Amino acid sequence: MTQVDKQDNRRDGHIQSLDRAFSALEEISRHRDGITLSDLGRAIGLHTSTLYHLTRTLVSLGYLRTGPDDKRYRMGRGIFQLAAACLDEAEICATAKPFLEKLAGLTGEATHFAIWEGRKALILTRHTGPNALQINERAGTLRPVYCTAIGKALLSGLTPAAYDSHASDIIFEPYSPSTLKDANELRLQVQKVQRDGIAFDDCEFNAEVRCMAATVRDFTGNVIGAIGFSGPVWRTSLTDLAEYTEVIRSISAELSSQFGFRPEAVTPTDDKTPKRRSTKYDKS
Repeated sequence: MTQVDKQDNRRDGHIQSLDRAFSALEEISRHRDGITLSDLGRAIGLHTSTLYHLTRTLVSLGYLRTGPDDKRYRMGRGIFQLAAACLDEAEICATAKPFLEKLAGLTGEATHFAIWEGRKALILTRHTGPNALQINERAGTLRPVYCTAIGKALLSGLTPAAYDSHASDIIFEPYSPSTLKDANELRLQVQKVQRDGIAFDDCEFNAEVRCMAATVRDFTGNVIGAIGFSGPVWRTSLTDLAEYTEVIRSISAELSSQFGFRPEAVTPTDDKTPKRRSTKYDKS
């Protein structure tokens, strides 16, 4: 073993150079406009001479890059290739599975995770809850976005231009007496989802079913999916949905963190203190 190898191995089994490399990558990822070597060194507590060789290695491997006209370090193509591999459908299903199981255990209802498929919500994977008479939302099923909780959650992540384009094409087919009737009603609900991160379906797609969903974000801060649950109206009142607000918000945050999301990637809300239970469902 060389002297470098000896210095590079810690008593806890960690390799110091790897710890330093990932500390640098994590810090650089927080600076979308890049960060200089000296600022990076101060942020993670490393001397610039040590950091120089580490960052040059990461640049040569494609995990970092520098701008053509400056010396600021930014994330490289290698990181995005790794991220893309983590976000294929099979990996998403595997990542979401334990969180769907957790949500089903806490609510007793069938849970599901949805992504975009064209202009509809695709139920990518699901989990059956312990309660009797489960709502059957089979994996692979497509759902309209304007009258489902998962759909409204997905709509909330669109840019204003993309949302306007999508909403202009919606034909508001009345699946039930409670189905939203026009684009103005939908916009109000989607704006609320954007504020709260939580979407509701009050018997809008199926007159006998209520649903609730929360947005799931990736490392860029973009909404990549929605996690939710569905229950029969006789067992899932509006009060019940309200009481599960913090449960589903917490689980969606945990799942988002698995996809690399950090709360500072989006504008934080004023109130960061989780509430134990909600007491009212505001449908506005």
